[in-house]
Amino acid sequence: MKQIQAILELGKDGYGVSFLEIPNVFAFGETVAEAKADAQKALDFYIECLHKAKRTIPEILQGEFEIVYQFDVEALLKYIDGTVTKTALARASGINPSQLSHYSVGLKKPRKPQREKIINGLHKLGRDLLSVS
Repeated sequence: MKQIQAILELGKDGYGVSFLEIPNVFAFGETVAEAKADAQKALDFYIECLHKAKRTIPEILQGEFEIVYQFDVEALLKYIDGTVTKTALARASGINPSQLSHYSVGLKKPRKPQREKIINGLHKLGRDLLSVS
């Protein structure tokens, strides 16, 4: 099955979605779930419009496909806020809590190694939680 890469970004009033392979289609929702639902609707509408206009539908949108979502760091930290504390994530990732706060409000953008530390820290927290019976 083909995969369409989508980026979830934090906006003023919710989460925006953009697609790497389809540059002119966007979606929005107040929550991540709403943004994902709107993303599917946006792609369906885009395909319908291309079909009606008798324009070529990009190959990636022909047949079945799945949308694979990635958070940008600011959106990810907002999404997990209230579930995972910055202190716990700092401990698990090795990144200073104040640095995580800068990332979460968009004051700074982390480089790739920092993003990987955040993801690895979240995975470590998840494994630690799953080990509890």
